[in-house]
Amino acid sequence: MKFKATTILLFLLSAFSFSLSAQDISGISKAIQQGDAKSIAIHFSDNVDLKIPGTDGVFSKQQAELILKSFFEEGTIANYELKHQGKSKNESFYLIGSLTREKQLYRTYILLKKNGEKHQILEFNVEIDE
Repeated sequence: MKFKATTILLFLLSAFSFSLSAQDISGISKAIQQGDAKSIAIHFSDNVDLKIPGTDGVFSKQQAELILKSFFEEGTIANYELKHQGKSKNESFYLIGSLTREKQLYRTYILLKKNGEKHQILEFNVEIDE
């Protein structure tokens, strides 16, 4: 089977695009593991749908960072593990993970949307996993 040059070029461009996303995903996962709200907030869109225990709403990037920082300061993070990730047709990504903080297990869900050259977090959810 012969491949056309345009097919190969499109494949390479999409692979490059995915590698950029992999860097974003790695950085976000590492920041969650370290409880680093500031590093996560770098990826926030201007407004973030944030849901963590005790808080649920749409917040500005700065408000969301402060709320997330407060959540991280409430207890030491023992572990974070990215369980699943996926890409949808509209160039958005989702990340599902497991966060352990002082014997409490949480499920995380993060929705990112491509904006120019990078992905921005539109939604950040942390729920108690029962």
